[in-house]
Amino acid sequence: MKKRAAIFSTAFITLVLLGSGCDNAERDNAAERGMTASPTDAPMMASETSPTPPPTGATGTTGATHTVADITRAPNAMINKTVTVVADVDEVYGPRAFKLDEDSSPARDVDRSLLALIPKVGSFPNIDDQWKNNKARVTGVIHLMAPKNVEREIGWELPRSLEAKFKGKPVLIARSVERLGR
Repeated sequence: MKKRAAIFSTAFITLVLLGSGCDNAERDNAAERGMTASPTDAPMMASETSPTPPPTGATGTTGATHTVADITRAPNAMINKTVTVVADVDEVYGPRAFKLDEDSSPARDVDRSLLALIPKVGSFPNIDDQWKNNKARVTGVIHLMAPKNVEREIGWELPRSLEAKFKGKPVLIARSVERLGR
């Protein structure tokens, strides 16, 4: 009888531990990530929520749930949402900072670009000039550029030039980054 109780207790504890390790979205995304670089030792940030459903018209073929335009048009609606964006790497500011832009932005006079930042913790590729003018798939959480809050999330200090250029705009703090090619 004691042996049976011990087996059931062990099984129960194992299920609880496995179940609390990650949410359903993370389990589902784990199979999708495959060769995508993502943080392996980064704890989940308190501000992260489960992924938002794709908007109508989103393209599932590229794996994107949102476009840069979706995010920049209504940034307040996207704050603290997990999104996947596929867009061109327009500028590279360093190994952990780059700007995403879309070819098909209907209003060229409106800046529809999104700063992507890579946290210090985790296994990510270094972003360099080889990424420029290539498409990238970035999954992460949207924040408004409030330098102190963003720096706390990414674990490194932003250059003042990026702070000034993107202050008050949405930024994407990456959980995974993948270069897709041209």
